[in-house]
Amino acid sequence: MNTFKYTIGGNTYEVSIESFEGNSARVTVNGVTLDVDVHREQKQTTRIERPKVVAGSGPQPARVKPEGKPGDIKSPLPGVIQAVHVKVGDAVKAGQCLAILEAMKMENEIAAIIDGTVEKVQISQGQSVLEGDILVTIRG
Repeated sequence: MNTFKYTIGGNTYEVSIESFEGNSARVTVNGVTLDVDVHREQKQTTRIERPKVVAGSGPQPARVKPEGKPGDIKSPLPGVIQAVHVKVGDAVKAGQCLAILEAMKMENEIAAIIDGTVEKVQISQGQSVLEGDILVTIRG
């Protein structure tokens, strides 16, 4: 059993957690036993990669020529950079995670689309980015 003391608004509460299973807990607060539901915010992780097109695999969708250079890794949607996993000069492989972008309460892995060397890192942890912003530039 875990016991904690909390002071809220000048009042002190002694809270003991008797059991915790799934999203339910049995706690005792200042001698009164309660059954409580626990609500947790869960973050989901999604890996974002460009789709691979295999020649001769049937009709291909119309494509708009992307702006920028092939090694420019752009933000797929607006969000906040949670982590940057590369620095200038690092060798990277296609599919390697370069950064984590949090958007709409989901963590998205931003992956390299080509093998090469990191030429520019234009982001830092905590930075807000817009859809289409260049995050990292890789040269093959």
